[in-house]
Amino acid sequence: MKSIAIKFLKFMLCVVLYGIVYMLAMGFIPFSQAFTEISRQISETQTIASTLTMLLPIIWNCFTAYFIIRHASIGGKKLFIRLLCMMFFVVYFVPQALGAESADAHGMPWYDFMLITIPGLVSLLATIPLMLRFFQDKNMVEAVGEREKLKFKDTAIKIGLGGLMVAGVYILFLLAVQRRFEEYRMFYADTAWMQAAHGDNTAGIFYPLFSIPFFRGVINGLLILPLLTIITKSKFVFTTAVCLVVLAPAFAFIAPNPLFPDTVRLLLMASMTITMLLLGIFTGNVMWRKIKVE
Repeated sequence: MKSIAIKFLKFMLCVVLYGIVYMLAMGFIPFSQAFTEISRQISETQTIASTLTMLLPIIWNCFTAYFIIRHASIGGKKLFIRLLCMMFFVVYFVPQALGAESADAHGMPWYDFMLITIPGLVSLLATIPLMLRFFQDKNMVEAVGEREKLKFKDTAIKIGLGGLMVAGVYILFLLAVQRRFEEYRMFYADTAWMQAAHGDNTAGIFYPLFSIPFFRGVINGLLILPLLTIITKSKFVFTTAVCLVVLAPAFAFIAPNPLFPDTVRLLLMASMTITMLLLGIFTGNVMWRKIKVE
């Protein structure tokens, strides 16, 4: 019981460190006046409950790193670099890069989206080394053996299928659920993809209505491949780790966000949760490769 309590306190210390570093970094980023004004308005209406919900994405990210570290078959610098790169690009860079396409809907310049990735990177750089020190298995023996090698054509087909699945489910959810909400329709009314959803812009069906979720699925499928070299002993653990990583951007929408009205934010959270959970389960199962330990 004592060891569990100590482990919990160490985990919460990592959460606090992550949050403090993130907030400090946000304060030094030269965001546009539009972003700063929206953030100020949100902070003025913030309650204790909404402030606490901002901790939930941080807890999710820290738990994801903890889960991977505890089940890793490698350690040291190799684990640090692979975990850092995978989490930064999947959790922060890809969502913001794709989200920048809708910058006009938010009345903000596109570069604000990319600047948001910097506090995320700094927080991961500060927190992952501490988590490795706290939670890495000191008695872990790196798995050595032969693993089924990924075949380029086979891997490309599977990643492509994952992208098609994400795009298909996303479009179905948009047409069946999201566009039924007036606030959602009004928020994205001037975008090409919402016009495509209403049948007013044929070209928008392919870009960005289909292409952006497709690329999200493909890019995330590529970015989680390092997990194959980190988790080597259990298909279930590997698939769980994939789901934790790809779901992190969706879980970020649980906290109040200066970029989205609440209805829009929760609908985006729902669509990303469904599509990324399906992608995680699919990718985890089709990409798993057995290793024969010597």
